Amino acid sequence: MLFKSLALVTLAAVSTHGASCYPTWSSGSDYFTDSLVSATITTTSTSTASDGTVTELTTSQAKNFKCTSGSDPSLSHCPNYDPSNAIQQAAAWIDLGACSGTAATPAPTNKPTPSRWTSTGCPEEWISGGSYEGGDVVELDGGVYSCSTTTGANL
Repeated sequence: MLFKSLALVTLAAVSTHGASCYPTWSSGSDYFTDSLVSATITTTSTSTASDGTVTELTTSQAKNFKCTSGSDPSLSHCPNYDPSNAIQQAAAWIDLGACSGTAATPAPTNKPTPSRWTSTGCPEEWISGGSYEGGDVVELDGGVYSCSTTTGANL
């Protein structure tokens, strides 16, 4: 009588010699372009030997990622796209490679603070559809913006 056996290997950790890991990605956090996070990627593979023995190998590897999805957090997919999910990772994150331990510099958690208006007077309020020339300065929602001098771009 011929018997086939089944061998299962549950979890084999992959040794990494890469950079230190950034803080772990957390759903809904305030990530924006260039935010740095880490996530654990888990892969399972199965192989069958010539004698019929089936082996399942699950590996886990910590990796660092960089957000590439938009400069406006309200438009960014990074707060909701998990870098450990291959499809979501491709849409919003750049894989920076394997990591281990903790990064010396934590990833930023808040969007950058714009610089304060330092010129004299107050800029005019921005008007939708208004006509502006390069260098014109306007105010919108408490922020001060300067009109670009770049031509031919849909900004």
